[in-house]
Amino acid sequence: MMLYSDDYALGGHDSILVVYHGQRTRDFKLKLMHSPKHQLYTAAQIRSIETRAMQPIVHQGMGISGYTLMQRAGQAAFEQMLHRWPESRAVSVICGKGNNAGDGYIVARMAYQFGMRVQLIALNNPEQLQGDARTAFEDFVTAGGAVSPADQAIEHGVIVDALLGTGFRLPLRDAYADMIHRINETASGVLALDLPSGVDPDTGAVSRRQGGVLAVQASMTVSFIGRKIGLYTGAGKAFVGDLSVADLGIADASRSVTNETCLLTWQHERLPAISPQAHKHQRGKVVIVGGDLGMGGAVLMAAEAALRCGAGLVSVVTQSEHRAALLARVPEAMFIDPDSAVLPEILSAADFIVIGPGLGRGEWGGGLFTVVAAATTPKLIDADGLYWLAKADKSPANDLFITPHSGEAANLLGVDAPAIEADRLNAGTQLAQRYACNVVVKGPGSVVVTQEGTQICAHGGPAMATAGMGDVLSGICAGLLAPLYASGDQGAVCEQFSQAVALHSASADLAAQLLGPRSVMATDVTAKIPSVLSGKTQPDD
Repeated sequence: MMLYSDDYALGGHDSILVVYHGQRTRDFKLKLMHSPKHQLYTAAQIRSIETRAMQPIVHQGMGISGYTLMQRAGQAAFEQMLHRWPESRAVSVICGKGNNAGDGYIVARMAYQFGMRVQLIALNNPEQLQGDARTAFEDFVTAGGAVSPADQAIEHGVIVDALLGTGFRLPLRDAYADMIHRINETASGVLALDLPSGVDPDTGAVSRRQGGVLAVQASMTVSFIGRKIGLYTGAGKAFVGDLSVADLGIADASRSVTNETCLLTWQHERLPAISPQAHKHQRGKVVIVGGDLGMGGAVLMAAEAALRCGAGLVSVVTQSEHRAALLARVPEAMFIDPDSAVLPEILSAADFIVIGPGLGRGEWGGGLFTVVAAATTPKLIDADGLYWLAKADKSPANDLFITPHSGEAANLLGVDAPAIEADRLNAGTQLAQRYACNVVVKGPGSVVVTQEGTQICAHGGPAMATAGMGDVLSGICAGLLAPLYASGDQGAVCEQFSQAVALHSASADLAAQLLGPRSVMATDVTAKIPSVLSGKTQPDD
């Protein structure tokens, strides 16, 4: 699980970030970064911030030099290394070319001056470095450091990954791939500078090599200036380790870039209050449609999750064979015969519809999808409902929410799943535009796209890779959204849809902490919803 050392609420881990202040003094201050919106940046946006920080007009005086920023980055990373591995007396720094290598040379110099055994392996000829990176190399050599060639065996303690920075784009070159293999084969802790080498900073995509993915498997990553999108979503998320962010003392005036991507966190205080005079009809009427023969569990899980999240009335349209199971598992929910002549009226009277869990791809499911699609009621489509949506001539009317995983998203867009994983944010944007909907692309670092912008969920992990998780999410969405439509408070719809995704993942995280990631079932997540709704995200709360 990724831990965020700059925000206690994200991971319950409050190790301190180092931010270097002043060009000449060796003194530095410790500070935690806090951002209400937890902004995420592309590599281009980070470069824009860096450029603005160096402009005198922004600071009404001298701008920050590029080499000063590089020194601050090296200082922050070195301090984090000492904090994470206080017993280590040796370090191997692996440098490529460009400014990321420059950061590495500074870490190596500081380690050398600190009295540590330092091995620096250069994948590229350091004599060919330019600008600030060349200065960092020269300062390292002047301090007494030596550079080893690329074929030198990795010898010492902590490994510092300074191979590839934000300028990296796929595919991964062979020489870098070989070095990354060597780093990953060691038993040492690995500190990645800015991001693990091999991870695309904008998408989180990772090179595919020999049937798998390849990037530096970091124990810890220190991201400079701001949070890179690629550290939070896609395959790259698994390579980050514990994550801290060092702002390098760059003032807010330099951060005024156009940015609509934020980190999504669960905030129980954002839930709308329940009126003391409320009755069940005011808390939202939900209809869940699905559960063909043999797949009744999906609608049961969705119904239970909807009720746990505050829906006032929940009805389930499913095969009659599942009626007894529904009454036994969720007696609070009502059964509706799918063959009922008044089904269209029931759907129209609802505040929110969920269609898809266990719906199936046969005639029965297709017929129900047609009926539901014709209803003007706000609706969420998931699972097999997305199969039928992809085949439909037009998108359903009125407010629409979809929750595909990468395979389902690929089917909706007419591409393959690897294309979705190569750029999950773009996939979410395309889906939102094509179907005029709010969408979450599920997976590592789920991507939520609404009219209010794009968010990447900070919660969730491998414990969620099991059957029924999507059904629970569908129910959570219904439980949070139905009361809004019932009350006419539709201004909060986008926010509550995003919070539903965060609640789902945060509940899964809590279940994983208690049961272990291998043992979590979808119903375990539902069981943890009340605790998370109350603001309890840690087992000892």
